[in-house]
Amino acid sequence: MKKRWTFARLGIVGALIAGSLVFVLAPPAQSTEASLSAVNSSAWQTNGSVQGIAVAAGTAYAGGRFTSVRPPGASAGTGEVAQAYLAAFDTSTGALVSSFNPVLNGQVYAVAASADGSRIFVGGDFTTVNGQTRNRIAAFDTATGALVANWKPSVSYRVKAIAVSGTTVYFGGSFGLVNGLDRLRLAAVTTDTGTLLPWAPAVNGDVYAVDVADDASKVYAGGQFSTVNGTNQNTVTSLDPVSGAVLPFPGASAVPPPNGSCTTRVKSIDASGDTVYFGNGGDGGGCFDGTWAADIATNTLKWKNQCLGATEAVKVVNGWLYKGSHAHDCANQGAGGFPQGFGYHFLLSEKVTDGSLGPWFPNTDADPNSVTNVGPLAFATGGNDLWVGGDFLNVNGTGQQGLTHFTNAAPGAAPAKPAKLLPYSVQPGVVQIHFPTVVDNDDSTLTYRLLKGFSNTTIATWTAKSTPWDRPWLHYTDTDVTPGEVTNYRVEVTDGSTTIRGNYSDSLTVASAPSTAYDQIVNSDGPQAYWRLGEAVGTTTSVDSSGQSNNGTYTGVTLGDAGAIAGNTSMTTSSSSGRMVGEKAYSMPQQFTVEAWVKQSGVNRGGRIIGFGNSKTGNSGGGGDRMLYMRTNGSIVFGINDGAQRTLTSPSAKNDGLWHHVVGTYDNGAMKLYVDGVLSGSAQVGPASVYYGWWRVGYDLTNSWPGGGAPQTGMGIDEAAVYPYALSPVQVQSHYAAR
Repeated sequence: MKKRWTFARLGIVGALIAGSLVFVLAPPAQSTEASLSAVNSSAWQTNGSVQGIAVAAGTAYAGGRFTSVRPPGASAGTGEVAQAYLAAFDTSTGALVSSFNPVLNGQVYAVAASADGSRIFVGGDFTTVNGQTRNRIAAFDTATGALVANWKPSVSYRVKAIAVSGTTVYFGGSFGLVNGLDRLRLAAVTTDTGTLLPWAPAVNGDVYAVDVADDASKVYAGGQFSTVNGTNQNTVTSLDPVSGAVLPFPGASAVPPPNGSCTTRVKSIDASGDTVYFGNGGDGGGCFDGTWAADIATNTLKWKNQCLGATEAVKVVNGWLYKGSHAHDCANQGAGGFPQGFGYHFLLSEKVTDGSLGPWFPNTDADPNSVTNVGPLAFATGGNDLWVGGDFLNVNGTGQQGLTHFTNAAPGAAPAKPAKLLPYSVQPGVVQIHFPTVVDNDDSTLTYRLLKGFSNTTIATWTAKSTPWDRPWLHYTDTDVTPGEVTNYRVEVTDGSTTIRGNYSDSLTVASAPSTAYDQIVNSDGPQAYWRLGEAVGTTTSVDSSGQSNNGTYTGVTLGDAGAIAGNTSMTTSSSSGRMVGEKAYSMPQQFTVEAWVKQSGVNRGGRIIGFGNSKTGNSGGGGDRMLYMRTNGSIVFGINDGAQRTLTSPSAKNDGLWHHVVGTYDNGAMKLYVDGVLSGSAQVGPASVYYGWWRVGYDLTNSWPGGGAPQTGMGIDEAAVYPYALSPVQVQSHYAAR
């Protein structure tokens, strides 16, 4: 006997991924696919939010609202060292630099370093430093930690942002005067003596962010303003670095104008190389919260990422754009994004070329008792690392308040442990294996090996991409087995540095004769959930027979009726609430199958059979999609929403009181409908809608769908299953024939 695919001698191994036969190179993927590890390194903490950070001369300087700092791992109130508003930390060890202990009488909002690292500049609300007058801005010598004596511009109100370019310090905030002269929220002074420069753009609202192009050709400022120098500038502007004149900025059209339901503003800027990157935060549902990039030479827009959840910090590190936000909905980024309901992702990376999400998934939280309550607020880098400050209490699930540090040190995050396999053998000399991929927080492309027996012999190798919100399944058919043989399997996964093995499967006896058991045939094809719906009368929980632990809850159904499969009963729905909903929620991938047996009788009766919806208990908005339903004339309809309602419809008269096998499959735009084992329709459509929801068997709203809204009273449903890939015509036929 030989394996189904044998290409190992060429260094290529075949595998069935999401229902498609693909060939992939065997060498493992690189560890830390992103430029930084997702494992945060040891660093001291703060007892309040960090709002500004800069790295200079091997030291990270953090400013904010905190009044003390403490060692890593120490709980709040333990090991606290008094250090108000400004502190320094060794970039190698993360330890407090105790020799730097300035005394400020107010909060720090901004920290920036000179290009040579000899000075840092801080801005905020303070009016004294070390007992000396320093009105909202000050400079320190990094070699000695001393306050620079002859550098003391006097600013009338809060300094929120600082950028240093050559011999000039640009800063912005809420002020109106510097040294008693008009400077409406933007100003510039010299780095050496703090001499006020004539650069004086007039801004009509607070400035939150300032940065300068690497070639010093332009200054960029963002904030809560609508005019600069009397010209309309919607929260962002590009300025001449000498005259302060407003420069043409066509790329600023990325920021939508305010309206009654949305006001968005630029909150972070990072100019790197030939591109400047922006982060926005908006007020109002669906308001622009994302990132965008512009070409510095032309100020034209390069790309725009519209994830929802205000972006507070952006920073380029080694070819990736890192983003601090409370992103909660990136569905509008297409199949690569995640939907509302999948939680907050406070730390993300994006490709600098197009803004698409990258392979970096560490996370923080946000302190619910803080003034800001948003998570990360400030980023800084020394070139190969990322310092993150904010109002968080935890990093990667472990206590770490206010400040954390990520580096590019190997080996990075490890892949998660693969699931215990559930192999099936229903044909002589054939074993089928299906399993979900895992997540590695700094490498989305991993190498998997299927191991056989206690000798751990590798029988298949392939690579696959996964994210926390999209974990495709992998599939393999082993034909190098003998009927009656007893064997087992396990999976190992590697990111190129760390290899993790899953547990051995239970021992499996290879079939000596074809199985006729319907449930075994279904399970051999790897369902993601399989509800036989055969529980006794009075039961409220539907058991998931797939082994994937997605039990469901019955509402408004009758159990115990005769089923489609001998030896198993079925459920019967009511007209308005009869349903079973799986407990697990999913961010839907672009490959799946829905399957069930359905029985309906009577003129003008039909109803929803199985599908996906955004509500676990009530009716789904729009009735959901990825569904099979029956029209009043007895036609079976398979519906997908790709921005419009796409449907396939079978011949009528399936409401004849007989059991019918119905299946809908979808694979990256290819949708197919099968009824009683026969293909009833196919079409090529767009990507299916990305949202967070639940698999539902039985009632949901279908009124808005073509031919939907049929009364569902008395609909029998049995043997409902969903799969994370598109079943083949042969598999569909085998399920129908197994009855």
